[in-house]
Amino acid sequence: MGMWGLHEAFFEQYPDFEIAGVEARDLFDGNLEAMLGTINAVATVNGLTEVDASIEEKASLVRGFIRSRVIKGMSGEEVSSFYRRFFQGIVSQGRRAPINIFTTNYDLYVEQALDSLRFPYNNGFSGTYHRTFDPASYRYALVEDLRLSRDAWGRVPNYFNLYKLHGSVSWIRDEDDGVREVDYAGVTNDQTVMIYPTPLKDRSTLMTPYSDLFRSMENELLQSNSVLIVMGYSFGDEHINRLIYNALAVPTFRLVVFGSSKNINKLNELGDSRIVIINSEDKIYYFENLVDKVFPNASEELVEEMRVREVTRRLGKVLGLDSDDGIGDARDSARKAGEAYE
Repeated sequence: MGMWGLHEAFFEQYPDFEIAGVEARDLFDGNLEAMLGTINAVATVNGLTEVDASIEEKASLVRGFIRSRVIKGMSGEEVSSFYRRFFQGIVSQGRRAPINIFTTNYDLYVEQALDSLRFPYNNGFSGTYHRTFDPASYRYALVEDLRLSRDAWGRVPNYFNLYKLHGSVSWIRDEDDGVREVDYAGVTNDQTVMIYPTPLKDRSTLMTPYSDLFRSMENELLQSNSVLIVMGYSFGDEHINRLIYNALAVPTFRLVVFGSSKNINKLNELGDSRIVIINSEDKIYYFENLVDKVFPNASEELVEEMRVREVTRRLGKVLGLDSDDGIGDARDSARKAGEAYE
């Protein structure tokens, strides 16, 4: 749901919402981001002279509404299916370099899909009981078989690095100003570590953990022969655009964009042969169409292996047997079939 959809849904629930005594519904041309920007501005002015005594509560109300809509949207089985098929399609035989996924989404669809497929991935957090954000984890490698000699160690193939550039509904800031990953159901609205959509969100990226995530993204894009495939992004965030434009200074960098927007059209006008724009009248860039019509289907071997694994898991449950640690399954599954992302 975009800013217009969120704006309409918000005022269906709060039709009499006011800012500084003025009804807000018709003030922002259906743009919730613009409204949040005004709320933040009023909160700043309140530090000099009180304009709206309840402006902080109103800001919290809007943030809570956005978070609740994100969580409500995570229950779609059809969308979950798209994500699973997408990841099944992009793994490939013998790929050793990690597949990097950069997303501005707050939801957990990526994590849920990778977990259900048992594909190995890192989302920047380390630990098990207390999972704490550690940007150094993006530099670690998961090796394939420790029983081999150290000289024979090799990376687990088709390993994913997930960078949630704007935070997540499952991230909170702890009392030591660190960032932890927890069950989103137990998180209050104001605890969540998320960059909410406001005109000042660019400034938020200078803080941890966002600064670490953007630095990691930049390091990956500046590698030789990097290819960035972009989907569902209209190039409306300057802090992300800067990283992509900087990467274009590297002669071997390639950019493939699925989508259509004013900013994407400007990219096309550059006439740079390293930039490929893909769209069509039937909206091939919609995620459903990309999964169904563009990206490859999972290999028959992978589909069969996953079917057998699921049967084995259910049988083990019935018999009361413990499953293995999952690393071998994830490794073997991902081995079979990315050209995908950076």
